[in-house]
Amino acid sequence: MEYACLEQRMLSAYLAMMPAFIPKEDADVSVADQSEFYDIMKTLYQLLFDEPSLLVPTLHEDDAFPGRYKKGYGKPELEINVLKIKKAIESLLKNMFFLGQGADVKLNKRQLKILSLLGINDPTKLPVAWTWMSARQSANQVAFAYCLFYENYVYTTDIYARLLGDKSFHKLVRWMMGQGYKPYDTYNTVWVNYQLMLTYANPAWGDESPKGGNEYKIRHTGISAQYDAYARNPVTFGLCIPYGLRYFLEQFNAMNQIVKDFIVERTKKCDGCRYCIQTDKTGKRPLACIPITHKQTTYKLCPYFPGYNYSWTHIDDNLVDKIVEFLAFMDGFANSMIRCKVSRP
Repeated sequence: MEYACLEQRMLSAYLAMMPAFIPKEDADVSVADQSEFYDIMKTLYQLLFDEPSLLVPTLHEDDAFPGRYKKGYGKPELEINVLKIKKAIESLLKNMFFLGQGADVKLNKRQLKILSLLGINDPTKLPVAWTWMSARQSANQVAFAYCLFYENYVYTTDIYARLLGDKSFHKLVRWMMGQGYKPYDTYNTVWVNYQLMLTYANPAWGDESPKGGNEYKIRHTGISAQYDAYARNPVTFGLCIPYGLRYFLEQFNAMNQIVKDFIVERTKKCDGCRYCIQTDKTGKRPLACIPITHKQTTYKLCPYFPGYNYSWTHIDDNLVDKIVEFLAFMDGFANSMIRCKVSRP
């Protein structure tokens, strides 16, 4: 999609991640009240997307980082401008949330104008579902911003199915649900960044709820998806590999051909970076790479941080078949002592 400016690109994330209207039927406010608030928030994001100058005084030429990690692009001013628009929209949403709690919020002129365009001319007289979403027992800023009315409904499955491609994504979801995996809306309520992530995790690996993402402190098999507006391809989803790759690489000979091919295709080959022995003062510690032989070729595969390589910006049936085979292989160890004994590299 083409954007008129960087600010429009960043604001498009809120429209992209806005879920379908799923009300809470037994709430303290009516479904009609919830629908009214949903329409206000959706109108807000469309309004800001269409006219980003309502939110910030200066618009910048559209640009995006090649990937999620903002490396090697050589444009430090891009990150500065990304943070400016993020700060502006997040400040508005935070103030709207606290207005609903009856707090003494100091709105700036731009925020007052935006609320006026939404039909809110008296911040002390807000729609009933606005105040309910701000003050109910489970209230948080992210649920408020995306109208996550029903606490027990996972909204992000439908969002990421739409963003990634319904057919193949739902094929993967059907397999995971058939194996007992559970879906989670995951987002940060402490350091609020208004990023909705989806996680599917196999509870056979433990009762702890996943924290989101597929790169750090992974304790369950599954997948995780997220949206980073500043990236050229904003949607990514990744495979969750519990406790790192080491144990599974050591079981390479037990894998079927599909999993072996997948492992060799996706796993980083050791390039001698020496990260794994940087704290070794003896000079005797061996590199952490695991040697495997596949189709008469020997590879030294790195077990560190596999989430970086097991992630994609698209999904198709061929990829789903590979992911399913690898998940099934890993799940074969879920009931063993691996979750207690294997420390993540």
